[in-house]
Amino acid sequence: MQLEQQETFAIHGPQLEVLGEVETKLPAPAKKRSTASLVLVALALVSVFGIGGAKLKGVYKDTARVYTAADKYGHSMQGDFETQADAAANLIKQAGYVDNAPAGALQTAQDALTAWNAADATPASQYQANRQLYNAVDSLYAALNNKVDSTTQRTLDDQYNAFVSAQATIERAAAEYNLSVDDYEKTVSQFPASLLAGLWGAQTPERFAAQ
Repeated sequence: MQLEQQETFAIHGPQLEVLGEVETKLPAPAKKRSTASLVLVALALVSVFGIGGAKLKGVYKDTARVYTAADKYGHSMQGDFETQADAAANLIKQAGYVDNAPAGALQTAQDALTAWNAADATPASQYQANRQLYNAVDSLYAALNNKVDSTTQRTLDDQYNAFVSAQATIERAAAEYNLSVDDYEKTVSQFPASLLAGLWGAQTPERFAAQ
């Protein structure tokens, strides 16, 4: 999901009309240019920091939501993770039935799956768990590939293909999510968005990447 191009916080249209109405209703002393200017500046600041801040916070929430929300096809990164974890669990289970399965690789894969299931639902934590699980399952499959009977080989191939397919989907979704974070950072790098981000607690969402 790509975000809109750079956000600006200019005051225009109805906001200017409201400011004009306020100025006409000021008491006589306040209609002096210096006093009226101060009032208009104050109202402009309220508009920028209030309306602009709320808008920026909304962009921040929309960016973070890309990580968990389903796309137009009903797919989400969390769903892809679950598909991958199921395929990993099935492959590990099948490997456990093989008499000559390498104990070290099998245990490493099981530990990685346990760590994945226990990982926090945050992009940085899930990235680390995802990479460990992928590497461990890939190593386990490589250790057994073409070293088992044909029936077992087909079963392992099916589970491994499902696992790799889910991983590819995860990486595509993660790349799109990271691009949305990049776009958000470009938005908040400009003034006054950079100031508004701090005031409204709209910090940069985590990337799905190594920290």
